[in-house]
Order: sequence, then C-alpha cells, then structure tokens
Amino acid sequence: MKRGFVRHRPLSAAAPPQSARRKRRAPVVHEEVYARLKRAIIDGQLAPGRALSVRTLASQFSVSAMPARESIRRLVALGALEMTPTRRIMIARMTPSKVEELTDARLPLEARLAVRALERTAANLRKREALIARLSKIDMRLDRAIERGDVGAYSKANSDFHFALYAAAEAPALLGVVEGLWLQVGPFMRVVIERLGASTMVDQHKEAIDALAAGDAKKLENAIRLDILEGMSKIGEASGKV
Repeated sequence: MKRGFVRHRPLSAAAPPQSARRKRRAPVVHEEVYARLKRAIIDGQLAPGRALSVRTLASQFSVSAMPARESIRRLVALGALEMTPTRRIMIARMTPSKVEELTDARLPLEARLAVRALERTAANLRKREALIARLSKIDMRLDRAIERGDVGAYSKANSDFHFALYAAAEAPALLGVVEGLWLQVGPFMRVVIERLGASTMVDQHKEAIDALAAGDAKKLENAIRLDILEGMSKIGEASGKV
C-alpha cells in the first residue's frame, strides 16, 4: 500500500558479599546495554556511517566501559558495526552487493516466520485476533507518523510491525537470524525516507493483516515478500546517495 508524507533469597540466608552481587548483576547489565543498542540500530535511530565510541555509549547508558565495549564487539561480529583500519567504530554502510545478499536472505526467512505465525495461531482464534489487533494498532502508529512527518517514529513502527508478526511464530532461533539481518537493514530504512521521500514508500502491511485474518498463508507470504522486495529496492537506491 502506497504511503506518503506531508514530510528473595530466604530471610535467614546470609547476604552475599557486595562483590558477588556486582558479579551477578554484570551479565544483566551487559545484556541490557546490548539489547538497547541493538534495538536502536534496528529501529533506524543511528545513521549509516555514524561513529560510535565506548566512552559515548557508556555515558549514554550510564554504565562502565566494559558492557559498552562488549556490546560493540558483538555488533561488529554481526556486521551491524564496522571497524576501520584506524579502529574507528561506525554504523555499517550499505553496498549494492550487500543489498542483494540481504534481500536473498530476508525473503525466505521472513516469509517463513510470517506463515509460521499464522500456523501457530490457527487453533486459537483469540490469539489470532490479539495478533491482528496488535498489528493494526502498530500500522495506525505508522500512518500517524507519516501524517506528522516523523521519520524516527515511522522507522520504529515499521520494525515493530515486522517483529510483532515474527515473534508470533514462536521460533526464537530463526527470529535471532532475522534480527541479525535487520541490524544491517534498519539504519537504511530511515535513509530511504530522508533521501528518496516518503511519497515513494510502499508497504504491504494492510495486505498482510488481511491475509492473516483470512488464514491465507499464500497471500500472507506474498505480502511479506513483496514488502521486502519493495523496501530493499528503495534501500538500494538510497545507499547510492548516502
């Protein structure tokens, strides 16, 4: 569908030493920082080529340097961040070959997650209706973002829509792979809007919702595949203008 902008431990137990409590909390802090940074990239909050530093991230998340450094290391390994020969860290940039590779990876994986979500909710009408209601609400957020010309809200609503649908597939391993792909795609969804203009944006969200409501797996698969193809085509265009 075409869219356009107007622009307890027990009481009797002895308390563990403070150092032990810190060690227990450390993995939680690491994961929180990683999850927040990962989500910011997927949602398009960080532009391609933007430089990041351990000091800046630690300050932004009010943590020590260690969890910030570990999050950066993990995201470099996933291809969401890249390190220059001078060891400068930045949001990864897009290339024509990467657009092609990511498109080839996203098409079967995301289409399968969507169809699996339909299958997982087939025997539970209430669950299906709840998913449809959630997706419709997110898509309304996206429409309002367009009306306001809010690029950030648009990018977040778009990723929220896809991951709300995919989460219903109850396939965490597959979902994790798709998250890794979106870590490379997310920053460019925002670029598409900013560089090409929202009047060029087309999505298949309403078509996907209708197919889900009808229980039509083929139409749902087609809607998701077309949505990906259209979006990645625009990313290919925009990447040449960054």
